[in-house]
Amino acid sequence: MTHTPYGSRQLGDPIEDDLDRRAWDTPGRDGVVTDDERDPDRRELRARIGEHVSLATFPATTEELIEVAQRNGAPDEVMETLGTLEEGQTFPNSRELWLALGLEVAERF
Repeated sequence: MTHTPYGSRQLGDPIEDDLDRRAWDTPGRDGVVTDDERDPDRRELRARIGEHVSLATFPATTEELIEVAQRNGAPDEVMETLGTLEEGQTFPNSRELWLALGLEVAERF
């Protein structure tokens, strides 16, 4: 018997493969940041970046954002993500930063 997020199944159950495939594609805390806004890893990365660049004054350049994050003790994941930004790029506001990082939020409450 195997256990999936959708219940328990006997081995060899023809539905089992489909259930495992669906579970694999479900956003979750797996360390993989996806484009799905429901993905908790995506939300957490965005929150961590926001926490460490929150003292930056916009407009801000890539280098300024990285410097602020370093001064605020940003973890490696945040620094690596900010390191993907184009050098010398200026962000007029935080929304433009999220767009550049691919972490924008399409829907707001």
